[in-house]
Amino acid sequence: MELIRRLAVAAVAIPLTVGLVLWASPFLFFLVLGVLVVLAQFEFYRLFPSMPFDTGIWMGLSAGTGLLYVIYLKSTGAVPPETLEVVGALLLLTVMGGTVLTGGAARIGQLAIVWLGIMYIPFLMGTILLIRGIPGGARWILYLLALTWIVDAGGYFVGKAFGRHKMAPTLSPGKTWEGAVGGAVAGIIFSLLVVSWLPAPLTRMAVFWIGLLLSISGQIGDLVESSFKRQAGVKDSGLLFPGHGGMLDKVDSLIFNAPVLYGVLIFYEGLSSPVIV
Repeated sequence: MELIRRLAVAAVAIPLTVGLVLWASPFLFFLVLGVLVVLAQFEFYRLFPSMPFDTGIWMGLSAGTGLLYVIYLKSTGAVPPETLEVVGALLLLTVMGGTVLTGGAARIGQLAIVWLGIMYIPFLMGTILLIRGIPGGARWILYLLALTWIVDAGGYFVGKAFGRHKMAPTLSPGKTWEGAVGGAVAGIIFSLLVVSWLPAPLTRMAVFWIGLLLSISGQIGDLVESSFKRQAGVKDSGLLFPGHGGMLDKVDSLIFNAPVLYGVLIFYEGLSSPVIV
């Protein structure tokens, strides 16, 4: 049954995602990503029962949306690069001041959770917008999404068939070291197969390391999200996909993989020009 649900979600999501990445305007792409980010960030806050459903959550969601919009403007070259740092600092001041004014000392302990939600989801997911803004960005995003899904699928199938040694039984009882290795191997093989399709001239050795790095970072992202769910005592972050979890469950690996890939592209490939393609 779980396999059928996975395939059903993939059958709907993959064509829509490919179409969005390849043909949507930059602003439409931002809007769709923004909806996904807000849903995931809201689910993150709900993993902390002590967080009241009031100004704290709404302040975090508003600040996260604002930060994502500035990242979008940066990705199109509409604002100077340093604007992101300035806006980030101003948002932090706003969140800190608003937290104190609305709740006083009793609310200050929740400030770390509010700010973590902003940095963990809108800020890290915003690097997808930055990737789309570099030459060949659409292809890099498709590679990122495909690799993340293939690593997850490879880990699932290999873990089901050969998994014996638990990786982190207290965080994610179903994950095994065999599955993790299987997912990484699947990610590396996929990367090597598409090396000639990628928009940058990369050697097979470079693509091997990129595939391995993303395979590892994505699985770490999965475990990090699992740790948040365990402290909340829940199996899924939400009920958006019945029997299949919430939005945060769907993007937990992508949250880690997107900034890692962007870092590789700007530091090792020099691809940071705001050119929407």
